[in-house]
Amino acid sequence: MGQIKWNDKVKLVLSDVDETVADLYLPALPEMISELNKVLESGVAIFLISGHGLAGIQERITNHIKPELRNKLLIGHCCGAEVWGFTKEGNLKDRPYYSKYEEKMSPAQKEKWRRVVEQVVREFELIKYPTMPVQKFKEKAGSSPLAVMYEDRGPQITFEVVNGFDMTHEQAKDLEVMIPETHGLYDLRIPILERADVLFKEFGLPVVSRLAGVFALDFGIEGVSKTLAVKKVLEEEEILKSVGLSLDDVSEPEHLEIWADKFSTTFGGFDRYLSMAVGSKVRAIDFRPEDPKEFMTGYNVQVWDGKKHLHEGLLEYLQSRGK
Repeated sequence: MGQIKWNDKVKLVLSDVDETVADLYLPALPEMISELNKVLESGVAIFLISGHGLAGIQERITNHIKPELRNKLLIGHCCGAEVWGFTKEGNLKDRPYYSKYEEKMSPAQKEKWRRVVEQVVREFELIKYPTMPVQKFKEKAGSSPLAVMYEDRGPQITFEVVNGFDMTHEQAKDLEVMIPETHGLYDLRIPILERADVLFKEFGLPVVSRLAGVFALDFGIEGVSKTLAVKKVLEEEEILKSVGLSLDDVSEPEHLEIWADKFSTTFGGFDRYLSMAVGSKVRAIDFRPEDPKEFMTGYNVQVWDGKKHLHEGLLEYLQSRGK
């Protein structure tokens, strides 16, 4: 058991999903669902904010939560492009609280966006597979760097470049594309990202490419970020009221907590944007064994010091409540 103790004053948790609550493309463990139910039953609300899509978060996590507790949940999918809530009966609401996707893109632009992404697939001769657990993907696709998992999540299109994000020089030179060296490795996502951004600009699309997760490449709406989504929720009384909270309930640092696993600025550190949304005093627990020297200075990010890490570390933390 770690030395980091449960915060009895917390009222709203901001939580990443992939590798924090559940392993990649796998449902949350039954033990995790049980602990999340207990947290919600205690009156704490949870805002799940992730690069993953809405349907995936529902299938892997929220569909397994007790229906009568789901109205204490919010989902900010596709890095916060949309924020959704649940009815008292536990059903997803008819419309999101806000949607940058609908706000910034016309039907014609949405169609053009998908044509551009397909052009990128053809130019790089990528081999598309549906999303699945990583081990299953490797069994199906083998080791080809050009084999990618592809998912259209609506406000975001994602490539999972499982075999091509950490290639050696020998592997990279076998491809007919120039790949820059990054931290001693060669990442196929970089030239794909650069080419996609050129095309998005050429076609006048409000879309940007960004590296995400361990091996993901996301094409998402310009201006969308986890920071903006969190600020939106914390400033909107209607959204807070839907999960049983008020503006006063989230006014103090100890009333908030962050669960995530990527704070290292050396390797992306995408979860640091959650901390940036709430200020330096809010405690963030990093369930990946990262080096604190790589964190933003001045922020209250604590590396979980238990025996386990990632989603198993969060489970260990939750099971330590009251002990």
